Amino acid sequence: MSKGYASKRVLFSSTFLWPGPTRQDRDCSPHGMRAWTLARCVSAILIISFFGILPQSCFAEENQKGSNGISGAPSSKSGFSSSSSSSSSSTGTKKNVPPPGRSVVQGKVTDLATGKPMAEAVVVLTRPGSPEKHLKFETEFDGVFKFEALEAGEWTLTVSAPHKFSSSQKLKLTGQNTTYEVTAQLEDQEAVDVLRVTGKRTLIHPEKIGSETNLDNKFIYQYKSGNDLKELITSTPGVMNDSFGNIISRGEHNSINYEIDGAVIPEAAGILQQSQPISPRSLQSMKVDIGGYEASDGGGPLGAVAHMTSLPIMDKPNFNIGQQMGGPLAGSIYYNGSTAFSQRAKSNWNKLRVESSGSFRGSSYRLAPPVKNYVNNNGADISSFTKLEYRPSSSNTFRVVGALNETFTQIPTSIGTRAAGFHAKQHDGQDYVMASYIHRFQKIFDELNIHIINALYYEKFRTSIAFDPYVNFNNGQPLLSIATRATRKNYVFSAQGNLLKTVRREHHLKLGFLSEFRPVHTNFNAIYYNADALSSFQQQAAAQGQLDLNNQAILSANSIGDIDTANALLSNPPINGNPFPFGALVSPFTGQPGGPQFLGPVGNFTGMRYLQSAFFQDRYTPQKGFWRRLTLDGGVRFDMQRSFYGNTLPLASTIASIPGVQPFSLQPYLAQSKTDAQVSGRYGASFVVRRNTVIRGSYSDLFMPNPVDLFVTPYQVLGTGANNGVNAYGVFDGTPRPLHATRGQLVDTSIETQIGPRFSTRTNFFYKYLTNFGDSGVVGNLPLYNRLTNSAQDAYGVETRMDLKSAKDGYGFNGFISNTIQVAYLRESKLPTGGFFTNPAPPGDPGMKFPDHDRRMSTIVGCGYKNRQNVWALLTVQTLSGLQDERDPNVGGPHNARTPFVTNMSLSLGYQPKAYLLKKMAYLPNSFDVRIENMLNQRVAVNLGSPFQGTRFNLPIRVLAGCSWQLGPAETKLSAKPAPGSIRQAI
Repeated sequence: MSKGYASKRVLFSSTFLWPGPTRQDRDCSPHGMRAWTLARCVSAILIISFFGILPQSCFAEENQKGSNGISGAPSSKSGFSSSSSSSSSSTGTKKNVPPPGRSVVQGKVTDLATGKPMAEAVVVLTRPGSPEKHLKFETEFDGVFKFEALEAGEWTLTVSAPHKFSSSQKLKLTGQNTTYEVTAQLEDQEAVDVLRVTGKRTLIHPEKIGSETNLDNKFIYQYKSGNDLKELITSTPGVMNDSFGNIISRGEHNSINYEIDGAVIPEAAGILQQSQPISPRSLQSMKVDIGGYEASDGGGPLGAVAHMTSLPIMDKPNFNIGQQMGGPLAGSIYYNGSTAFSQRAKSNWNKLRVESSGSFRGSSYRLAPPVKNYVNNNGADISSFTKLEYRPSSSNTFRVVGALNETFTQIPTSIGTRAAGFHAKQHDGQDYVMASYIHRFQKIFDELNIHIINALYYEKFRTSIAFDPYVNFNNGQPLLSIATRATRKNYVFSAQGNLLKTVRREHHLKLGFLSEFRPVHTNFNAIYYNADALSSFQQQAAAQGQLDLNNQAILSANSIGDIDTANALLSNPPINGNPFPFGALVSPFTGQPGGPQFLGPVGNFTGMRYLQSAFFQDRYTPQKGFWRRLTLDGGVRFDMQRSFYGNTLPLASTIASIPGVQPFSLQPYLAQSKTDAQVSGRYGASFVVRRNTVIRGSYSDLFMPNPVDLFVTPYQVLGTGANNGVNAYGVFDGTPRPLHATRGQLVDTSIETQIGPRFSTRTNFFYKYLTNFGDSGVVGNLPLYNRLTNSAQDAYGVETRMDLKSAKDGYGFNGFISNTIQVAYLRESKLPTGGFFTNPAPPGDPGMKFPDHDRRMSTIVGCGYKNRQNVWALLTVQTLSGLQDERDPNVGGPHNARTPFVTNMSLSLGYQPKAYLLKKMAYLPNSFDVRIENMLNQRVAVNLGSPFQGTRFNLPIRVLAGCSWQLGPAETKLSAKPAPGSIRQAI
C-alpha cells in the first residue's frame, strides 16, 4: 500500500469513534472498504443511542507494542488480514525470524469436510491467568493466520467460525526463536443448543428426561416469513394454532411459558394478544418443551415451555439489515448488530458490549376474517431487543436487556359493516427491562444467575360508536352490536435466580426461586344495539298483524254505526307497531330498549397478584459401568399465590336500579382475596437402550397461577332461563368472582432413535388431567376475550417428530415431520367455574365428558435443500383437522359435525452470493429470498359458528421478496468441543 493511502486512512479513522485498520489490516477492495466504513457508522449510532458521544480518547488504539512486550499482534477487522500472514502463506516465502527469546505461532484454518481454507475464521490466542494478553486474528480467503513475538509459557489457541465447532488447544512456547505450525480443521455444527457438543454428531439427548424440539438459527430464519414467533412454536409437536391467533397445547389455550436467556418472562396480559415477547429475528435458537418438566419450570403456564436464546454479542462491529416486500401489501425491515465499545483487547471498554436486533413489519394480512371478502385487516409490529453486557472478568457478567414489542391491528370486517361506519382496532404491548448478573465460581459452586424484570403489558381495544348491522355471530351469544372501549394493563415486577452445583460429575444440582408482584387494572365500556334482524322483523310482523285486526274492528264498528267502540279502538291500540327495532339501543342487562348502558365506572376493575416460588432439583448422571446408560431427574417445587380482586359495587348499583330485578347478594361485588399453594413433585428418567435409542418417562405435578386481569362485563338480570337469572344463592349468572390456580398431573413418555448421523425420530405419548384449567370466553360477539377456568379437563394423545439434518458441510437435503394427535374432554358441567358464577351443574353423572371444541390433529411436513451454489429452499405443508361446526341446523340446514380439513402450503427460496462476488461487488446483498404463503390459495372456512370466534376464513395467498446486507462478521454462537471425557458419550 502507498503511504498516501495510509495517511488518508488515519485521517478517515479519526472521524469515527475508533481508528481504522492499521497498516497490517488494510484491504483496499470495495467490499472491504464498504464493510468497515458502514460497520463503524452503525456501531457509532448504537453507542450514541445508549450513552451519547463518548470521548474519543476512550477508543484510541494503543501502539501494537504494549507494556507486556508483545508486538505485532494483528488487530482483527472484517475483510482485512495482516501483512505477516500473507508472507507466511503457502507461497514459499521466507518466514520472518522472531526476535531473540520470542516465538511465532502460525498456521491455516480449513474446513474438515472439504479441506478448503476458511475465510473469516477468528483465531484467539490467550495467556491463562493474564486476561490482558488476549490476541485476535481474522483469516482472509487463504485461511492463514500468524502471531509474532510471543513470550515463553503456556498459551491457549482457539479457532472459531460461523456455523462451525470451535477448536481449542494448548501451546507451550519455549521462547527460543521457534516457529510453531498449527493446523486447525473446523467441523460443521448445528446451533449449539441443538446438538450435544461431542466429537460425533449426536442428534438425541440421552441426558434429557423431557420431550423437546430443537429449532436452530437456520430453521428460524427460513421458516415461513421468519417474523412470527407463534408460527415457530406451532411447528413443533404437541402444539397447534386455532383459527384466530391462539396457541393450543395439549388442550389448553394460551399456555406457553416463555423463557429468554434463562429468565422466565412473566405471562402477558390478555387473551388473543397479537404482540409477541420477542421477534424471531432476535433469536439464535429455541427449544420447545412439552413434557417431562423439571422443578425449575414454572411461574406461569405449563402447556409448553419455549426456551429461547437470543443472538450473541460479538466484540467486532457487525450489522445485518434486511427487508421484505410483497403483495397483497406487506413489508418488513429486520436488523441485528453488535460491537464492543473498544477494539483494544486490553481496554476496559472492550469488556462493555452491545447487541440490538428486531424487526418492523406491516401487513394487510393479519387475522382470519369473518367473511371471504373483507376489509380493514391491516397491522403493524415494532419488535426490538437490545442487550448491554459488561464482562469485567471471565467469572462475572452484568447484563441489561430492553425489549419493546408493540402491535397495532385493525380487526377485519365485512364490506357491509365498513359501509355502515363500524370499524375496530387493537393495540397490544409487551415491553420489559431485565437486569441480570451471572457469576461462575472457581470453587464450591458452579454458577449463580440473578434476574430482575420490570414489565408493562397492556391491551387496548376500540371500535367506532356506530351500529353494525352485520355482526359476526358467536354461538350462545345474543345478537348485539357492541361499540366498545376496553383496556387491560399489567405492571409486573419479578425477581428470580438459581444456583448450580455439580458434585462428582454425577449430581447436577439446581436451587432457585421466583418472586412476582403484579398489580392490574381493566376497564370495559360499551354501548349495545339490537342486531337480531330476524327477531325484530318477526315481532314487528306480529305487531303489524295485531294492528291490522284492530283496524278491521274499527271498520266493522263504523259500518254498524258503533261510534263509541270505534273511538275506543282508535285511542287505545293494542300494541306498539315497532316493539323491538333493528338497530335500536338496548340495555345489555335486559336485552330490551331502554334501561342502563355499560358506561362510566361500571366496568372498572382493579386487582393484584403476588407469587412466590422456590425449587430444588437434582439430575443424576452416573459415570461408570452399565449405569452410565441411566439419567434420573427429581425435584420439588413450591408455589404460593395470593390474589386480590377489587370491588365492583358500581356494577351492583347499576343492576339494582333496573325495575323488576330480584334481590341479590352483594358479596361477589366486594373486594375479595384468594390464596392457593402447592408443593409439586417432578420425577423423570431416561435410559439408553442401545447406542442410538433412548426411552424416557416422567411424572409432573402442575401448578399454574391464575390471571387477575378479567374484564367486568354486563349480563342479563331478568328472567329465569340459563344465563339471565339469579341462582339459588342470590348470585347472577356471569357475576365476576376470583379464579383459583390451575392444578393437574402430567404423565409423559417417549422413545427417540437416531439413525445415522443425519436422521432422528421421536414418538411421544401423554396423559394430562387438569382442574380449574385455563380457558377463554368471548366478550359478546367481539374478538375480545376473558380468561376463565373450567371445572376439569383431561387430554391424551400421541406426538411424533422426525428430523433429517443437512450433511456436515451444510449442503444437501434436510427436512422434518411434526405430527400431533390429541383428544381433549371437558368434565362435569362444561360451564366455566372460575371468573364468573354459573348455574349449578346439570343433574347426571358427575364424570360426564364433553368433547372440546378444538382441533384433533395437526401435521406439518417440511423439505429443504441447499446446493453448493448457496441456493436453498424450504417447502412446508400443514394439514389441520376441523373445529366443531356449531351453527344451528334449524337455521343453516344440516351440516357435518366439524369443519373441513385445512391444508396450507408455504415455500421459501433463497440465495447467498459467494464470498468472491461480495468482494467484487461492493453493495451486493449478502442474501436474497422469496417466500410464498398459502400457495394453494385455500379460502375455506376454518371456523363456523364457534362460540369463541364465530365464523372465520383462511387468508389468501401472499408473496414476499427480500434481501439483506451483512456488514462485518456474521453473528454466530461459538462452542468449543470439550476435552475428552468431559461430556458423557452415548453408549
